[in-house]
Amino acid sequence: MLKIIMLKYKKNILILFCAFFLLQTGGSVLAHQPRIVYTEEGIINIENHTVSQAFYDELRGVPRDYFIKSENDFELYINILVPAISNPKGRYSANVYLVNGENQEKIISVDASIYKWTEYYEEYGRDYYYKGPEFSDNLGPGIYKIEIFSEDNQGRYVLAVGKKEEYDIKSLLNLYWQLPLLKMTFFESDVLQFFLTPFGIAGIGFIGGIFIFFAIFGYIVSLIKETIKKRKAKTLLLTSDGMSMKEEITKLLQKPAYDITVAFITTAAKPIENLDYLKRDWNIMRDEMGFNVEEVDIEGKKEAEIMRILEIKDIIFVEGGNTFYLLSAMRKCNFKKIIKKLLKYGKVYIGVSAGTIVAGKTIQTADWKKNKEKYGITNMKGLGLVPFDIFVHYKPEHAELIKKKKPWKWQRRRLKIITDGQAILIQGKEAILIGKGEKVVV
Repeated sequence: MLKIIMLKYKKNILILFCAFFLLQTGGSVLAHQPRIVYTEEGIINIENHTVSQAFYDELRGVPRDYFIKSENDFELYINILVPAISNPKGRYSANVYLVNGENQEKIISVDASIYKWTEYYEEYGRDYYYKGPEFSDNLGPGIYKIEIFSEDNQGRYVLAVGKKEEYDIKSLLNLYWQLPLLKMTFFESDVLQFFLTPFGIAGIGFIGGIFIFFAIFGYIVSLIKETIKKRKAKTLLLTSDGMSMKEEITKLLQKPAYDITVAFITTAAKPIENLDYLKRDWNIMRDEMGFNVEEVDIEGKKEAEIMRILEIKDIIFVEGGNTFYLLSAMRKCNFKKIIKKLLKYGKVYIGVSAGTIVAGKTIQTADWKKNKEKYGITNMKGLGLVPFDIFVHYKPEHAELIKKKKPWKWQRRRLKIITDGQAILIQGKEAILIGKGEKVVV
């Protein structure tokens, strides 16, 4: 719909601009719609005879007949000109006949020899003419023949008829198509001269303006689309036990599984000896669910490289393992910046254990259960994708540990606790506990 509106807008502006320009030309030849007929043979029928038209013609040994058929009274206007450069000595007369069957009654006769042919410069097309007979008469309904002739019936001339200046998109486009052609063939001048005329410059300027307008319009539209994309609600699924939540993952899909692409980030598992959990998630995702899965290790890669890999994926799946090792690798490649940008573009983040913990405000819970190698991490600040911390793999025996680490209730309100059968679904600013069992409160 937007494209249709803009096309209509473009069309109306073009008509108004060019019509205004042509109306300023007054008696200019360019105020007439050009009709190239010197390539045609036989009679010429003048359609819309009250509309101003200029017939560019050439006699080749015989007169040329133009026919007008009118069902109403009308004003017949005629003006004859010749191109000063290509036919400076050409002088043409005209007879007008009322045609009634086989009978033709001459009602007007114009002798070129009794007119003073004056030099006329058409400033908008920058062409020189000799202007000859010009007359008008009120005629009744009927069929009329205009006969154009000269002593030897040779040479080029222009027959202008009609006074009503009327324009539409077709006639305006025709104008810009035919004028360069006339420059080459009728006036025998360099076609480049057309583009140096005020009319040509105005046309080029206007067309250039149209392109600039639509370029700016396209840019604004792209910015709007970009803004809409960025305002899409971010989606995260933070789990303890990965693909045990496969049914919930399926509900997030907006297209068939075989079209889903997944970046399976395994970096956190590199310090772990037993990788059964990783193999299980990989097999479920690839074989059972039918996703297109690509293993990705972010360690040692630069930000731009990781962005190229992840931006073409639908799901960013961050597998579990050592939280500190994972966060260290994330900080080195500026993963926080990458994932925040991708979430704005509708990518889905799925965290598993360590991949869930790093999404929080801090990763403090990663060090609560037992001492782990911290790989140089002293600042416990997480990615900040959610405004809380997450405790994963919860079992009832962990209640006292959590109370010890967070002795005040107001501190525990900023902590989300999930079992292996649970996950936190974040869409926009809303966080929902999903899966089996009640919400854990300690």
